[in-house]
Amino acid sequence: MNVSSLIDELEARKNDFILVADVINLMANATNSTPSQVLDYLDTNNIDERLTIFYMDERYNFHSYRKPLVGLGYETETTYFALKDAMMFEPINKHGIFGKNQVTNNVINDVYERTYDINHHKRNREDDYLTLSETLDFLNSKKGFNTSSYDLRKLRDLARKKLLTPCFYFSGYVGSFSFENTKNFYVEVITGYFTYRLLAEEVCSSDDYITIPSCETGNEIRIYRILEKHTAEYVDNDNGVFLLEKKPQGFHDTEKVELKCIEADEIRFSKREINSYIASLTNSNENQNDSSVQHDSELLAKLEKLQAENDNLNSRLSTARNTYKQHRNEIKALQEKIKQADIEKAKLIEQLNKVELTDKPAIIENNTILYVTPAISIMNEVIAEFWIDYDPNDPAPKQSTITDWITDKFDDVSDALALNIDKVCRHTSARSGGKYKR
Repeated sequence: MNVSSLIDELEARKNDFILVADVINLMANATNSTPSQVLDYLDTNNIDERLTIFYMDERYNFHSYRKPLVGLGYETETTYFALKDAMMFEPINKHGIFGKNQVTNNVINDVYERTYDINHHKRNREDDYLTLSETLDFLNSKKGFNTSSYDLRKLRDLARKKLLTPCFYFSGYVGSFSFENTKNFYVEVITGYFTYRLLAEEVCSSDDYITIPSCETGNEIRIYRILEKHTAEYVDNDNGVFLLEKKPQGFHDTEKVELKCIEADEIRFSKREINSYIASLTNSNENQNDSSVQHDSELLAKLEKLQAENDNLNSRLSTARNTYKQHRNEIKALQEKIKQADIEKAKLIEQLNKVELTDKPAIIENNTILYVTPAISIMNEVIAEFWIDYDPNDPAPKQSTITDWITDKFDDVSDALALNIDKVCRHTSARSGGKYKR
């Protein structure tokens, strides 16, 4: 199949599906409702039982996504309905959204000669991304939907409950694994906004910088909004990704070039998402009462308590892990010392066996020393040093070697005495002329 035919096939395949976000927005426009009201309407009509939600992998194949519609959040912009199923679902098609105003996929070719829909990327670029102070000013300027003012603590609580999503801007190299084979590491060039689960906890932080997580299970960096794909091919499934300051040579090189931190004032919130949140509050505030507010506060208090307990447990676990490593290293060091002590012990025993005759008296009877002199002690040491293990088949030590050894080791020993001690101690086979002549 040539490239042109492949593109035609992919375009035809994508045209069989429609973004969930497009359906919601079309219905909101057709009924003069908010997106939140449309979600409530579809949920009331049991849409999860009637329509299947799909996601698209990096090869533009569609797979069912088992998640309720009301729980998708910003994933409505990366998930799809089968177009024919949506058109046959009466609560949707009765509003006439599939007529002339029906949304068509704006399909283009990327550098890999693959196709993808850029409609939602264009909408992402048209959105405003507000700083923390701008977000608070915007929320507090909307009178009538809430009686209490917003501060950083309340904004953090909204992020914890996933009602609003904190994110940060990044444009550059993004590393990811293939959807089908996690051993294959790919690098893309992407411009967009990114987020991770614990970024919500940084909303109230007083630090100047925020440390970016690396390969933390459950806290992976995820794509929040793609503004532009430059060379992206594998990231549509929104797996955890790596943000890289420059292109690595391979996965082994990612730690060296991985983005380590961002400035605290780089946190942003989508204005479009804030408007959706305000619309949902406007709709729900009609029936809201003090008891629900109290219940919500109690839940938040419990959440904060559980978070504190979790932080404490993590701290204790880290301390225990460090203590274990320290004890393990000490045990290894002690084992090495014992090993060296055993070696030294063996050497000392060997030396002791060689000199055990040293300083023994010449005559012992019934464990009583009868007679010994310094010269006799020197003789014993000469025997232990040169002759106790002597093999007659080996070359004998020279007379000068032994006499020099005696005079060097013992003070006040004359050359004549050293020569006589050598003659007395010398092995009979090592004497010149053989055995002594009688």
